[in-house]
Formats: sequence, structure tokens, C-alpha cells
Amino acid sequence: NCTTNWHNSIHKTPFVSVVFPFLSHEKNRKLTSKMGVIETPYFDIFATAGDVGVLELPLDSDKRAIIFAVAHFGFFMLNFINVSYLVLVEGIALRNLGKNFLHKMCLAGCALQICSCFTSMWRENINDEYNAFWSGGGTFFSNFGFALCSSAVSVVWFHASKNRIKWWTITAIGWLLFHNVNSVISYMQWDEKHFGPFRPMVVIAALYQSIVMIYCFVQVKKGAIVVNPEAASKDQFERICLTMIAANVVAIGLTLLNMPMFKYPQTGWIYCTCVVFCKFAGQMDFAKTTSFGGVLAAFKTEGTAGEKTELLV
Repeated sequence: NCTTNWHNSIHKTPFVSVVFPFLSHEKNRKLTSKMGVIETPYFDIFATAGDVGVLELPLDSDKRAIIFAVAHFGFFMLNFINVSYLVLVEGIALRNLGKNFLHKMCLAGCALQICSCFTSMWRENINDEYNAFWSGGGTFFSNFGFALCSSAVSVVWFHASKNRIKWWTITAIGWLLFHNVNSVISYMQWDEKHFGPFRPMVVIAALYQSIVMIYCFVQVKKGAIVVNPEAASKDQFERICLTMIAANVVAIGLTLLNMPMFKYPQTGWIYCTCVVFCKFAGQMDFAKTTSFGGVLAAFKTEGTAGEKTELLV
């Protein structure tokens, strides 16, 4: 069962300490002898790998573990950059993070995905791809991260609603439940399906966020959402939406290649596009009223309504 797998495989010896020395300094000596049995080249950016490891990267092979570890490191770095940008630029330099509730949710989501990437790198570092303990943790962190980002963009649906905060809160709770139930299902079915139940959640998050951006683009085109030229011109904001949508579509498409280096780093684009979109959406007047305090107040008083909403700075 899963519990037995946790205890049996959690302490396996890491073997790519040269690639990730911060993960296991004490194992560097054991690496040298083991590296000698790995065929060259050690790293192939175009290598393919199926779920059962029957393509160019057989399951449990050292080369597969190294390539998957580097691919997840790319995913890790994109979210590390997201977190650094949100804290250092939006938070400290521009002092905007405290005013942008959607960016706060993005910050939490990206930080959770960093934790998920760490568990993935560790699984590959010990060459135990389906380690139940680390995989379960990674699935939970990633599901939670995607839930927060999908919740953040959802505020756009209710830009003209009287009770937009109430409806947004219900939507956010729905996303959190949806993703966390998936984490539970993934854990319960781990021995039979591994990442099978979780993988569709990534595509669902990317498609959903893209649909929200399309909706926002249409509303801006119609004039239902008016963009303040001090933040961005109407044309600029429309191009931002289209660019983020295209990036998400490309990221989803690249996963079909079954190439780890064109799958995991590009999945990080989903978080990047959310951060960029929420920089503007989070400054809209209807989004500026969305906060933890506003959510609590919304269940006591009615919100305000308006035919048009404006992007404020």
C-alpha cells in the first residue's frame, strides 16, 4: 500500500548530487562510481519518455532520472522567478503587492508549486519516480497552487455583478475543493494509476485560465471593461490577453511531444501567464474590492453594481 511505499523508498540514495548539490551534499562520494555506468550523452534535450518508460528513456534508468530532474528544475526556476518578481518588484520596489489581492493569490500559488517541484526533483534525485510519499506531497502542493491561480482569475466573470464577491468566493471555494479532492483521489489510487488522476488537472487549469482571458478580451472589446490608459492602452491590454492565451495553448500543445524538457518547464508558463494577467486584472476596480476582508464583508452587505468597470492605477 501507499504507506508501505513511503517508508520503503523515502531513504533511497540520491545519485545526481552533482546536478543538484543542494539536495544531498553527503552523497557526493557515492555519485562518482555510479555515474560511470551511465551512457553518454548524459543529457538529451529532445529525449522522449512515456508513462511506462518504453521510449528513449526507460523507467528507472539513470538517464531518465537526470533528464526529468533537469526538466523539473526548469519548472522550479520559472516559479522561483515568479515569486521573486512578485516580492521584489511588485512588493518592495513598486509597493503594489499589498494593493493587488489577485497577485497575493498568485504569490501563494507559485510558492506552492515551488514546493511541488522540489518534491519532483527529489524523486528523480533518488531515481524513484513513483515514490508515494514525495509524489503525494507534490500532487497536493501543485493542486493547491493551480486552485489559487484559477480562483484569482475567476474574479473577471463577476465584474458587473452586484454580489461579485459572494459569487467569486463560491467559485474560489469550488476550485479549492475540486483540486483537493483530486489530491485525495490520487493518493487513494496511487498504486494503480500513479499520476493518472492528477495530470488532467494541469490541462483543466490552463484551459480554464485561457477561457477567462478570452472572456476578458471580449469584454474589453465590447467596452464593458474600460482600460485606463495610465495602466495600458486598450490595444495593449488586448494584445496582452492574446499573448497569454497563445502561451497557454502552446504549453498544452508541447506536452503532446512526450519530451520532458518541452513538458515540465513549459507547464510553468501557466503560472507566468496568470501572474502577468493578474497584474492588470488585479487593478480593475471590481478586483480591488476583492480581499479577505471584503469576502467576509460581502456575506453581510450587498456589493455595488455598475454597467462598466475600469482598470485603475
